[in-house]
Amino acid sequence: MPSRRFVMGAGVAGAAVLGGLGYRAWDRGVIETGADPNSGPAYWPWRDWQGYPSDGSHRALRAAILAANPHDTQPWQFQAWDNGIVFIANRRRNLGAFDPFRREMHLALGAATENFVIAAKSFGLDTNVQPYEGRLEAEPGNAPVAAVFVGLANGTPGRDKLLAAIPNRHTNRGPYRRDRHIAQAQLDALSADASNDLAQIAFVADPVARAEMGATIVEATRQIIDDRQMSQDSARWIRTSPREIEEHRDGITLDAAGMSPFVTALGKMLPDLDPATADGYWLDATRDVMVPSAPVLGAIFVADRLDMKSSIAAGRAWQRLHLGLTAAGICAQPLNQPVERVDRDAMRGRTNAYGSQIAQLCGMAGEPTFVFRLGYSEHDAPLSPRRPLGWVLRT
Repeated sequence: MPSRRFVMGAGVAGAAVLGGLGYRAWDRGVIETGADPNSGPAYWPWRDWQGYPSDGSHRALRAAILAANPHDTQPWQFQAWDNGIVFIANRRRNLGAFDPFRREMHLALGAATENFVIAAKSFGLDTNVQPYEGRLEAEPGNAPVAAVFVGLANGTPGRDKLLAAIPNRHTNRGPYRRDRHIAQAQLDALSADASNDLAQIAFVADPVARAEMGATIVEATRQIIDDRQMSQDSARWIRTSPREIEEHRDGITLDAAGMSPFVTALGKMLPDLDPATADGYWLDATRDVMVPSAPVLGAIFVADRLDMKSSIAAGRAWQRLHLGLTAAGICAQPLNQPVERVDRDAMRGRTNAYGSQIAQLCGMAGEPTFVFRLGYSEHDAPLSPRRPLGWVLRT
């Protein structure tokens, strides 16, 4: 029989452990005080996205900052002039070896441009999109680079059919329903609406081709996590606590990582995982959940993935497609690991077959620059943090 001293000591230790766990649960956002965990200032831009008439031409920029972008890096700045807005690539907010040519960064600038154009139309502004010429170079440094000029003129207010989808478009990294399929006619209509002169969208729904494309995505993921530099450059954009989220207002949060509520809570309670362990979970999820649960995979093709104008066009196509999917109740998630490996190998003077494999499976010419999955989700996607307009507007 344990002594009274032992029992009292165990009670004090237990209380200390429980108290410590209770504090950590509060500090890491596991215990909420009746509020939505996505209700803090880091998420207010989703609520205030239409701005106010007094914002003038800045009003549509509140929609631009809600655009899709890699790892929620939000790599944009905006410079307003009397006749338009310059969209600037903030190269300090890069993914390092994950995006050595800053190709995905320019996809994000294209996505922000598309949101801006859609919103500006509803506010009575005519737009003229003029991407800058250039070729994306390896290791370009961190100096900001102008990517797009959007000319503005007063016009008649109109309403793009995708306007209402802007605050509802989110990346859904969870499992998709295996019992629901997307009709080919619907896919064709979505592709026709979102494709443009420089970027073409293709879908893969055939089970055999989809399985082969999925295997390519999984193998590319395996190569990424075996690449120490890519792993480290990705890990620095993971946000694990409410305080960290509010400080940075960017990055991939545990809530948005696509895990079950229990695993999400456990992940918040436990010490932060080292990159290798986190990468192992990512590989498992890609292989066992993300790829096999998706009824459709797809890719966006351009003639030259390192042409700046083509990257902007591809980003616009992805944003418009994702908005169209959102309006139709269909979820989407980038699975761009094959193209990220193409870029990584190209930077190191190597080649791989991922680009040609994706092109063959999709029956497309040109180069893939963006790979993704579609489906109907079992759960709604949470919000991602967003930096407010004041943080990204240059004066």
